Amino acid sequence: MSPERSRQRARLPVTNVAGPAPRQSLAPLETCGPDDRFHDYILAEYEPIAPALGKLRSLNVLVESFAIAGVEREGLALLSAVRAGLGPFRTVWGIKRHHAHGELGWELYFYDFQRAHADLSIARVAAILAPHLRVTGREPRPLPWHMFSVELGPAGLLEGAPSAIDIYIDMRSYKCVADELVFENVYTFHDARAEIEEVLHRVRSCVHFDPSRDALHRLMPAHLFNCRKICVANKRHADAMYFSRIPTPALSRFLRDHQWPGALQDFVRTRDEALGHLLWDVGIDFRAIDGRATTIKSGIYGSF
Repeated sequence: MSPERSRQRARLPVTNVAGPAPRQSLAPLETCGPDDRFHDYILAEYEPIAPALGKLRSLNVLVESFAIAGVEREGLALLSAVRAGLGPFRTVWGIKRHHAHGELGWELYFYDFQRAHADLSIARVAAILAPHLRVTGREPRPLPWHMFSVELGPAGLLEGAPSAIDIYIDMRSYKCVADELVFENVYTFHDARAEIEEVLHRVRSCVHFDPSRDALHRLMPAHLFNCRKICVANKRHADAMYFSRIPTPALSRFLRDHQWPGALQDFVRTRDEALGHLLWDVGIDFRAIDGRATTIKSGIYGSF
């Protein structure tokens, strides 16, 4: 073979012919219909970045995580109850990976910025979830929340362990413990480009980030910085950053960088075209450990 022909062959693109990785979930994959709506993690609607009809819904990633954690049946029953009670395209989901022990956990988020939906209240959502999840905590009085969330883990789905409610009011969140509210965090949202100086100021002011020792690019890598909004949060035991509306390839890298279960990494990576119309939200909690900003939890978000 001539050297020129050899060089031409070397330049040919490499095609992945292996196909999608095997799934852990036994449930049928859900695909997008003509009336599907797409939302980021604050339930703000966006237009898909590629034709969506017949492609996969983000919910499939959540269901796959349930299967990986051994709670697929229980998780699916919970999701069915939420959709039956509130209807489609009104709920944000989050999957969390706790880095110390690798366990997955989840959170469901419910939004009503204008308090316009009479069917959405903490008491009603707790009642919808009651056959599947023991939700503890309630409002001590009517509060001007714009959203609330319910945390759950394998123990809550399998053993009836209590699941907490977080209430969000004017850029602050509180955890409901019985009839009391415990302060959780304060957070700010910034345009990733127009307000980068504010983002940098917020990060450099985090008590768990030392500008003289910690590398900023480890918290804000380039593939995440190319997002729509950045949220910086200060929590009781950690600081946090969230990146909204990243494409599927960036999600794949995020899962790899933070050592998520291989089966979930493979699910996303080998279905990049079927998920390529979607935008995702991701976040990290970090804490100073031995003087270094260390990620202790990471999360990914979608909606259904």
